Amino acid sequence: MINRVSTASQYQSLTSNLMRKQGEVNESNNQLSTGKRVETAGDDPVSSVTIQNYRQQLTQIDQYKSSITMANNRLGVMESSIAGVEDNLDATKQKVLRMINGAMASNDRTAFKDELTSLRDGLLELANSRDESGNYVFAGNQMDTQPFVKGTDGKMNYQGDSQSRYAQIDKSVEVKTSLPGDQLFTSIPNPYGDFRPDFSDLSSGSKLHVLSATTSDFTKAQPIDITFSEAVVTLPDGSEKTVMQYNLSLDGKEVVADQDYDPEKGIQYTAADGSSVSITLDDVEVGDKLTLNPAQKINIFDSLQDAIDNAEKPTSSAAAEATLQRVIDDIDSSFLHVSQRRSEVGTIMQQVERQQEQHLDFELTLNSAQSGLEDLDYSKAIMEMNQQMMALQASQSAFSKTKQLSLFNYL
Repeated sequence: MINRVSTASQYQSLTSNLMRKQGEVNESNNQLSTGKRVETAGDDPVSSVTIQNYRQQLTQIDQYKSSITMANNRLGVMESSIAGVEDNLDATKQKVLRMINGAMASNDRTAFKDELTSLRDGLLELANSRDESGNYVFAGNQMDTQPFVKGTDGKMNYQGDSQSRYAQIDKSVEVKTSLPGDQLFTSIPNPYGDFRPDFSDLSSGSKLHVLSATTSDFTKAQPIDITFSEAVVTLPDGSEKTVMQYNLSLDGKEVVADQDYDPEKGIQYTAADGSSVSITLDDVEVGDKLTLNPAQKINIFDSLQDAIDNAEKPTSSAAAEATLQRVIDDIDSSFLHVSQRRSEVGTIMQQVERQQEQHLDFELTLNSAQSGLEDLDYSKAIMEMNQQMMALQASQSAFSKTKQLSLFNYL
């Protein structure tokens, strides 16, 4: 039996083949123009899924990089502000030291008071620093609220909160991008321990200096008053000796009376509730009266105000000189505290920098992997296109000849 193929069927087959060849050439042309081997899932379903996953990861990295930029800006402003605080404290300390050590005329002390006021105002300006977005750096989460405002009593009041802001710089990595102002400026460790001295009742010419004042249980701490006096005691051999003694009161109630004072041992007292107090002093003189108020933290603004208030008092004022010395101790503690916070910020900045480098390395790896799946191999693509062009030309020639065939050609 002879199989017959209709002219219409043959024509349709040749047309389909020609269209397929033309489609392959068009696709190769498109790949060469875009440089992409895979543009849709239909181009390579398996590679397309992987490429989409790479793109999602790259988008996430871009978000982390934006967060890192924001974190770096905030940390940079904060580090710069804290550095300014260090410089301010150092300049203030030098001024106060000159007031203690130098013999100054009243005009000089007035000038120093003006300079101390200017330094205090400069510190306030640093405490109210803003970042590039206009947010207050040291206000905690209350970034739209000015953190430090001078009250009617002259004290600096903190209006922020005690929280820190954070930035997520990786899937499981958050970094602190702010420090609350109360931690930096108003919660500085007391240089003496658990009590803060009041020198308002020192004897004339006294050089008394508190070295430390601590308690074993701060929850039970009470104001302490210590009075030093002179007494004549009779020794076992009948001779007499002049000694220094002290009386100690807790919250106004005398608990120790006429106790010999040993400068080497200081003052040690154990209360009935088991809590103990240890106080060491230097240069105590007869007639000195010292008050110690419970306080584990100090406010640097209060200390600077003390320096301003005592700046114009004469060097003959023992209370003023002792208070200025206390300001020096406060500044030393403040400088150490602020330096530790600056070091903390520096550590965070290093962490952010390391994380940024990791993101850049991973981004490069992802781009390289994505390029390997998605981008076109031009050499291979050109060779394939040349083959496709030859095939298309052959199909076109065959189609042209076939459609001219007729039985009459053989009759």
